[in-house]
Amino acid sequence: MAAPERRRLFFALWPDQAVSTRLAAAARAAHALCGGRVMRRDSLHLTLVFVGAVTEPLVDKLHRAASLVSAEAFSLSFDRYGCWQRKGIVWAGCAASPPLSDLVGQLAGRLVDVGLRLERREFAAHLTLLRNARCVDLAQFSAIDWPVAEFVLVESQLAASAGGYTIIGRWPLAQPPSWQTRVS
Repeated sequence: MAAPERRRLFFALWPDQAVSTRLAAAARAAHALCGGRVMRRDSLHLTLVFVGAVTEPLVDKLHRAASLVSAEAFSLSFDRYGCWQRKGIVWAGCAASPPLSDLVGQLAGRLVDVGLRLERREFAAHLTLLRNARCVDLAQFSAIDWPVAEFVLVESQLAASAGGYTIIGRWPLAQPPSWQTRVS
């Protein structure tokens, strides 16, 4: 009997087109200094919780767990850039954000509740801009603001022919009163 098919999944924040365009421009500017491989604009994201390879019955549980998360929309400002030299990854990061930490904590808690074992790694909010890059000073890049209104469940296709990411679930965050008055 064949082993059940597994899907490689993670929860993430996925930028809208305006934010991803600004992030892609920052990646190209970093590439001019660092070389390496620029991440495609349509693949830029901030991983909240890495799930890993799971079978279909657990995917349904992931959807249910995510629907129980209750958090308000918030904004992030990616105002720092750096490099993990050992891996050659150039990243954009943001200051500690209580709403982001709350979202990650709630989501992780709900996932543990449905039986998922999570990595014990400390959460570090970042977006990968380049891979296989040289590390240089990137202090001159301007901040990129990102209004976060939802989180997503993403499937990673590792096969060469299907490489990339597919969003398989979306959960909106509640609009805080201050956002509602700006829209009205």
